[in-house]
Amino acid sequence: MLAARLLAVLGLVAVANGCGDKNPATPSQPATTVTGLAITGDDAILTGLSTRYTVNVALADGSTRTIAPVWTSSNPGVGSVDNIGGFTGRTHGSTTLTATYEGRSVSKTVQVVNNYAGTWEGRYVVKACTDSGDRTDHDGGWCLAGPGRVGTVYPITMTLVQGGKNLNEITRTFGHLRDTIAGEVTADGRLVLAGTLPERDFYYAEVVIGTVQFSSWDTNLDTAGGMIGGWSEDSTSYTGRRGTAHTVNELVTMTRISR
Repeated sequence: MLAARLLAVLGLVAVANGCGDKNPATPSQPATTVTGLAITGDDAILTGLSTRYTVNVALADGSTRTIAPVWTSSNPGVGSVDNIGGFTGRTHGSTTLTATYEGRSVSKTVQVVNNYAGTWEGRYVVKACTDSGDRTDHDGGWCLAGPGRVGTVYPITMTLVQGGKNLNEITRTFGHLRDTIAGEVTADGRLVLAGTLPERDFYYAEVVIGTVQFSSWDTNLDTAGGMIGGWSEDSTSYTGRRGTAHTVNELVTMTRISR
């Protein structure tokens, strides 16, 4: 009797195993192989501003998708990056962003450029002056008794527009004048400008009565976000007191009032 029961149990086990063979488990599909990574985002950013970088992964089947890598910045003092690719420019310079995903890494160099854009107001002082022609002869001359007197402090207002592929191209207008001069932000973060502006008649803007040539404009940002430095200026008069005047000027204060 015991032997018969044992045989019956073994038979049921065999039947169960036979049924399982008819419906085998579906094998798991192999993961699609990652063939490459690419960072998408700006090549340059201004100090004090933020942007966002993303990473696309290329797969062996020809498809691409956006992934969430681990981000690092080689120079966080220049530009820092968070865990979702948010990047903030801090100081002028360059840093390398690196994104790592499943053992692979991709890098991108980002230039952080000193931000000069906006409207500025301040004061400057005349440090040196020379004059010629009628500007020397009348009423003590331009330098001794006129606007070029050494030590005289004047107000200054200017608007700077910053752009270009690498954000280092500058155009500048003075006060209410519509004419502009051009410049650039140098590799070490300084602002240099050069150019000639026409002096127009107060009532008839189309009438040019003289020119002001700017040279050696060399300024930089201080730690508080103001501007420091100076420039040279050559003023030529076509009417009235004809002649020229050369001044060397230095900023006393210069504050950005709007961006």
